[in-house]
Amino acid sequence: MKAHIVGGGFGGLAAAACLIRNAGMPGQDITIYEADERLGGAFSLAGSAASGYILPTGSVFDAKFRCTFDLLATIPSTGDPARSVKDDFFAFNERYPFHDRAHLFDRNGRILHRPHFGLSVRDRLDLVRLALTPETMLYGRRIDEFFRPGFFATEFWLLWTTIMGPLPQHSALEMRRYMNRFLPLLPDLSDMSHVLRTRFDQYEAIIEPMLAWLRPRGVVFLTGAFVRDIRLAPSPGRITASRLDYERNGAATSVAIAPEDIVLVTLGSQVADLSVGSMTEAPRPQESGRLWALWQRLAAGRTDFGNPDAFFGTAHVPDTQWVTFTVTTTGTEFFDRMTVLTGSEPGSGGLVTLKDSSWLLTLTIFHQPEVVAQPRGTKLWWGFLLYPDRTGDFIKKPGHACTGAEILEEVLRQLRFEQQLDAIMASSVCIPASLPYVNSVWLPHKQSDQPRPVPEGATNLGFLGQFVEVPKELAFTIECSARTAWEAIHRLLRRGPAPPPVYQGQYDPAALFAALKVLL
Repeated sequence: MKAHIVGGGFGGLAAAACLIRNAGMPGQDITIYEADERLGGAFSLAGSAASGYILPTGSVFDAKFRCTFDLLATIPSTGDPARSVKDDFFAFNERYPFHDRAHLFDRNGRILHRPHFGLSVRDRLDLVRLALTPETMLYGRRIDEFFRPGFFATEFWLLWTTIMGPLPQHSALEMRRYMNRFLPLLPDLSDMSHVLRTRFDQYEAIIEPMLAWLRPRGVVFLTGAFVRDIRLAPSPGRITASRLDYERNGAATSVAIAPEDIVLVTLGSQVADLSVGSMTEAPRPQESGRLWALWQRLAAGRTDFGNPDAFFGTAHVPDTQWVTFTVTTTGTEFFDRMTVLTGSEPGSGGLVTLKDSSWLLTLTIFHQPEVVAQPRGTKLWWGFLLYPDRTGDFIKKPGHACTGAEILEEVLRQLRFEQQLDAIMASSVCIPASLPYVNSVWLPHKQSDQPRPVPEGATNLGFLGQFVEVPKELAFTIECSARTAWEAIHRLLRRGPAPPPVYQGQYDPAALFAALKVLL
């Protein structure tokens, strides 16, 4: 028996680890096909201290990522092989917890913080109403159908949108799932004290240790291998993969798939058509469609493989695009001023959102060093634009059309750091990245738009990633990737334990009481 995994992001690596650990498959019988030259998917690290580091994406964690942490308990840490990645993760967060003293600032530098997160009685009742609405009544519906316009100016919404990612026009169903899943975070939403993060950047903290565990076990990694098609054997009522076609180094190759083999396919990607700019150039739009082309081909003429057009395509970009930026600096001025402004030591303050900025700018200062080989005296911070299609308040251009220097200048002027502007600009490199589909998982959709990890009738084909439907699970987390991998393997092979259930805060009496106390 062989396993063929399409996609070398976290989901694909998690699938390989589950096959070895849960299903007892030898590593040499597992092949991962990755279209890019580097593994890791959305968790990537590029650049250098001299040219500027590039961290296109970031992910938040909480302690209830049950599949992820169960898996990472198996993987030794690269810093201390006697400890697991999970142990290192929790030890770091216990020692360096977030304590965000000032998350939301207005244009005059005043902190926004009000009782009940600024929610009116009606807003609070609307939140409860949405949480109690059955999922079957929410497919295709938007968040803004459930709330008055003023709700989207409250402290609660500004915290929620910057930590979790939704916009008013996004899926009410996903919003409901987030409310139930992250209910324990709600009482401490302003200071983020129960939001967790990795010790170093997520590529070095998670992907590298996973690769270091998989490689000695013989897993085959084919990078630069673009899987064009997966052929299905003609069999009424059954779905059996029989051939995998891929291109690598300009050559086309077909691999025969035996009935006892399994094929696991990552559907789509939140970093599809990613482009990176520089201090002097804005990211150039990419319209390749490469990372969802296989899904389109598989779903054509079918109703059980989902609908990639519900999530991808240029018409969606205004609702799904973020621009992120990574700033590498050798100066102290920015960190000194932010410490005075927020009252938090660098690395302990969580997110800072400039609520009156047209781009809805949000920043975070990492606990240093963020990169393992980061030189002494070099520091990193990061940010994102939730509304990159809007014109800046100081730089009169849409955010997605701005260079790194222009984004950095807009941030500094929003913060009223004009006196330090020249010094900070001279000692910093800001690298912007455009992610046109990063928020596509939040788009309103029908139940049939996302397939299950194993479609009905499938004998050896499963699906992985954020665009695969698991009841109650959240799409905008790496937990979704770990869970879909575990679920698909368990259903296809019937080996090892079933994945643990998705945590639901509404059934946790302590979490429910604490949340209701804050809201009501």
